[in-house]
Amino acid sequence: MNLKAIRIFSICFLIAFCMNISAQDDYRAEIGITGGGAYYLGDANSQLFKNTTLTYGALLRYKLNPRIAFRAEWNKAKVVWTGNSVGNNVNALDICGEFNFFDLEKNEYKRESRTFSPYIFAGIGVANYSYINNSTYTPTIPFGVGMKVRLNAKWNLNAQWSNRLLMSDKLEGIALLNNPNNLNGTNFLNNDLLSTATIGISYNFWKKKCDCLRTANK
Repeated sequence: MNLKAIRIFSICFLIAFCMNISAQDDYRAEIGITGGGAYYLGDANSQLFKNTTLTYGALLRYKLNPRIAFRAEWNKAKVVWTGNSVGNNVNALDICGEFNFFDLEKNEYKRESRTFSPYIFAGIGVANYSYINNSTYTPTIPFGVGMKVRLNAKWNLNAQWSNRLLMSDKLEGIALLNNPNNLNGTNFLNNDLLSTATIGISYNFWKKKCDCLRTANK
């Protein structure tokens, strides 16, 4: 085999390799919707998952690499503490960093790549709700755990348990229930905690360009 044939074969192999990587559909971002249950811990409720109500939301995730991602997420929920007759509507917006325990990508050439991965996350956020008939905003500290699954090249499944530590003790919305001088037992800061357990589906977009030389040298 002469030098020219070797060059042609090498170029064809490189092109085929790139096409194979491209077929794995590596994307930079995803957008999706979520739904599940929400509850809160505070002065009027001190039991996990008690008075769980419906929650729904949307997310936008940017994948920095197969292990690290950043996510913006909005959730709407109603927290209740006496059946379903009393409650407070809450809108929560979070900006979080995520860490995957596996390389979340479909790449047969990487030993640590998986089509699923558990992950942890934390960040900052803000929540809006009513307190004594007034709209109130308070900073939050969101954190939690989850599981991501790649269903196929375009679609993903997300299961997540989120906790948002509010920088206030007024989520009940009724001054009579809020007692700042008596710890509510949920945390040492006496702050309210909004939790959501959700399942979501997301769609991949913004396809990455194939870096053939870098990939071939791995």
